[in-house]
Amino acid sequence: MRDSTTDALPTKTDDPAPETGDLREWLRALLAEELGLPPGAIDPDTPMSAYGLDSIKAVTLLGDIEDHVGFEIDPNALWEFPTVASLADLLTSPTQ
Repeated sequence: MRDSTTDALPTKTDDPAPETGDLREWLRALLAEELGLPPGAIDPDTPMSAYGLDSIKAVTLLGDIEDHVGFEIDPNALWEFPTVASLADLLTSPTQ
């Protein structure tokens, strides 16, 4: 049986992982742009759904994130790691 948390982990690549802080700020700016908010309005520790991120916007956001990091991300990752901070931590964590 597959663990849904493990499924959300990025696929290992030979490319170095992005820095967590840099990725966190990039995600914050991307979310703000997608939702039409100023980047300063996004608290990295607040669930993205609290800002109005719905499933349609999440799909668009996920595609932009995949393009930026260069690997596929399980679509459930945005719901299992619901904040900018937790998603950045996931995307910069070493794969198992």
